[in-house]
Amino acid sequence: MGKNKYVNFARKNKFKPSSRKSADAYQSATHYSNDVENATLKRKVKSSHSKLNVSVSVEEAEIQCLGQRYSELSAIADTIATFKDIPLSRKTLAGLNEADFVKPTVIQRASILPALCGKDILAAAKTGSGKTLAFLVPILERLYVEKWSRLDGLGALIITPTRELAIQIFDTMARVGNHHDFTAGLIIGGQNLKFERNRLHNLNVIIGTPGRLLQHMDENPLFDATNLKILVLDEADRCLDMGFSATMNSIIENLPDVRQTLLFSATQTNSVRDLARVKLTDPVHIAPHENEQIATPVKLQQSYVVVDLSSKLTMLWSFLNTHKKQKIIVFFATCKQVKYFYQIFRKLRPSSLLLPLYGGMNQEKRNKIYAEFCAKHSNVCLLATDVASRGLDFPKVNWVVQMDCPEDVVQYIHRAGRTARLNTSGENLLVLLPHEENAMLKCLEASKIPIKQIKVDEKQLFSPLVKIQSYLAQSPELKESAKRAFVAYIKSVAMMKNKEVFQLQELMLDEYAKSLGLSITPRVRFLSRISDKIHVPSLSVTNKLHTANVAVKGSSDEADESDDDFLKVKRADHESEAVIDDEYINTTETGEHSSNQNVANAGKKRMSKVKLVKKSLKISKRTVFDDAGMPVSKEDEEHSVYDLNEARLKLEQQDAEDKKRYKELKKAKRISMKEKERKLQASDASVEADDFGSESDASVNLDWLPDPDKIYGDKNTTSSENESIHSEELVQPAKRKRTILHQACDLTLNETEQLAMNLLK
Repeated sequence: MGKNKYVNFARKNKFKPSSRKSADAYQSATHYSNDVENATLKRKVKSSHSKLNVSVSVEEAEIQCLGQRYSELSAIADTIATFKDIPLSRKTLAGLNEADFVKPTVIQRASILPALCGKDILAAAKTGSGKTLAFLVPILERLYVEKWSRLDGLGALIITPTRELAIQIFDTMARVGNHHDFTAGLIIGGQNLKFERNRLHNLNVIIGTPGRLLQHMDENPLFDATNLKILVLDEADRCLDMGFSATMNSIIENLPDVRQTLLFSATQTNSVRDLARVKLTDPVHIAPHENEQIATPVKLQQSYVVVDLSSKLTMLWSFLNTHKKQKIIVFFATCKQVKYFYQIFRKLRPSSLLLPLYGGMNQEKRNKIYAEFCAKHSNVCLLATDVASRGLDFPKVNWVVQMDCPEDVVQYIHRAGRTARLNTSGENLLVLLPHEENAMLKCLEASKIPIKQIKVDEKQLFSPLVKIQSYLAQSPELKESAKRAFVAYIKSVAMMKNKEVFQLQELMLDEYAKSLGLSITPRVRFLSRISDKIHVPSLSVTNKLHTANVAVKGSSDEADESDDDFLKVKRADHESEAVIDDEYINTTETGEHSSNQNVANAGKKRMSKVKLVKKSLKISKRTVFDDAGMPVSKEDEEHSVYDLNEARLKLEQQDAEDKKRYKELKKAKRISMKEKERKLQASDASVEADDFGSESDASVNLDWLPDPDKIYGDKNTTSSENESIHSEELVQPAKRKRTILHQACDLTLNETEQLAMNLLK
C-alpha cells in the first residue's frame, strides 16, 4: 500500500529524488507503475475486444431478428400503437425516444412497414402529418441492416426543393440517428463549396437541393453514387415540376437503376411521365387522407376576406395591430413585395417583430431568420414568399395570411399547412380581390376545402398612407423599392395560367400605386415577344379606368430592373386615349375584345402603329385674326394651320439677314481693332524717339543727379568745356543724360564711394 501511495504521489507531484536511497526507491516505484499501466492497458484492450465482439454478435443477432420480423409485417400492421411495436433497431428506438417521438402518425404507420421491406413508395398526406420520419426511419434501418460503414460511401440521397426544408430534415436526422455510426451531410446552395467538396466522399447520407447536388455531380470527382440504396424525393411534386425538370433529369441519370425510391408530398402527382422519370417499380400508393371529406387538417380554421387591391396594405397593417401577441406568417407572391413591405412596416414601428424570408437573401441570413422565427412563440410576424410554404415545420404558428391569391389549390394547401400541424389548431386567412372570389372559391370547393367568408370591421381599419408617402418622399431607395414591388406584382398576375382567377384588366393600377405610397404610377410595358402567351381578352383602348396608363414605350430609367423588362406602366393623360402595343391594338381592330366588336370590326383592316397614333392626335381649335385684328371666318379656318413651305422660306430669309448682320458686326469690329493698333504703333514710335527709353524702362532715371565736375572740380577739364556741357544740357536733355552717365563711368573708385556717401546723406 505504501509503495502504491508513493507511486501515486510521484505521478501527481512529478517527484524527483534528492539522495541515492530515495533515487532507488523512486526507480523501483517507477518500474512498478509501468508494470501496473501495462497490465491495465492489456486488460482494457482485452475488454474492448470482448465488448466489440459482444456488440458485433449482438448486432448480427439483432439484424437476423429484424429480418425475420420483416416477413411478419402484414400480420402486425393493424396492432401498431407505438414505435416499439414496429421492428426497429435499438439505436433507432433510442433516438426516437430521446426526440419525443413515441406514437407514429397515420402516414408513418402506412409508409414505414412497406419501406422496410424494400418497396418503392408513392405517398401523399396532409401537411403536418409527419412525413419526414416516414422516410428517415426506413433509411436508418436499411443502412443498419446492410451493415453500412463510412467506407461504403453514399447509401441514401434525400432531395428537397428548398434549403430551409433540407436544414429541417438534417436536424431531424441528427436527433433520430444520434446513436448510429452513419455520417450525414447537408448540401445546399449558399454554403462553402470547397468545404463540401472535400468531405463529400465520406458521407453515407446526403440531404441537398437539386441545384447544388447537380453541381457536385458535374464538378466533384469524389462524388460517387454507384452504391446508392435509397433515393428520397421530399415534396416530390415540386421537385418534378417544370422549375427543376432539367436538373432532376440530370441527377436521376447519374444514379443507379437498381435502388429503392420513396416519393413524399402533401399533393402527389400520378403522372406516368413523372413516374417513369424516377424509375419506380411497382410502387405502393399511400394516401391515408384520400377518402376524407376535408383535404386540409381538421383543426385548421379557414376563412377568406374580399378587399380591393388598393386596400390590401391598410388591411394587413390593421391586422397586425389587432393581433399583436400572435405568431403570424404572411405570404406574398414575389420577393420584391416582401422586401418593400418589410422595409415600410419596419419604419412604421409595429408592435410585433418583423422578419423577412425570400429567395434572394443571403443563405446565412435566411438560416438565422428561420431559426429566430422558430424560437419565437408569440409577437412575431414572418413576411415570406412561397419559399417558406413547402414542408417547413414552424412550431406553434397561430395565423397564416395569404395576402396574394395562390396560383392553384396545391399552393393554397401548402401555405395553409404551416399552421395546425400534428393535431394542433391554427387559422388561415385568404385575401381575395372582388374579381377573384367566385373562380377561386369554385376551385377550393372542388378540392374539398371548406372555407367561410368574414367581413372586415371598418372601425378596426387604420390607414398609414400619409406616413408611407412621407417616408417615400424622404427616401429615394424606398421609393424605388415600392416601384419594383408594384411592377413585380403586375408581372406575377400576368404570368398566372388561370385567367378566370387572375384578370389583369380588372386591376386598378393607379389606385394600387397610390396605396403603396407612390404619387405617380410606374411605367409598365408588355413585351411583344410573349404577348401571345398572355391572353388579356377584355383590354380596351378606351378603358380609361383600367388601362389609361398602359403605353407602348417604357421608361429607360426603369430598365435596370430585370423584372421590369416584362411589364412597364406609363403615365398618360386621362383625357386622351391610351395607345397600347401592336398586338393588343390589333385585337381591338380585329374584334377580339368583345362579341359586340366582333360584329362591328370583323371587316376592318389592320392599322399600323403610325396611323393609330395620327388617328389619336387631336388638333385643338384656334381663333385666327387677320392683319386688321378681325377674326377669320370659319370658311377660312382650314387655312389657319401653318404652311410649312411658307414658314421654311421665312426662316431662310431671316437666316440670311442674320448672317449679313453678323458679317457687318464682325467687319466693324475688325476696323475698330485696326484703329486701336495704329494708335498703339504711333505711341510706340514716340517712345522709341527717346534713345534712353521711356520712364517705364527698367533703367534708373539719373536726371536728378548733380554734375560731379561742378561739385568736385576736374583739373583735366577747362571752364570753357564746362560751359559748353552746361549749355548742351539745357538744349538737349537726352544728351545731358548720356553725358552724365559717361562722366560717371570715368570716376575713380574713391570718387564713386564719396558720391554714394553724399547721396545717402
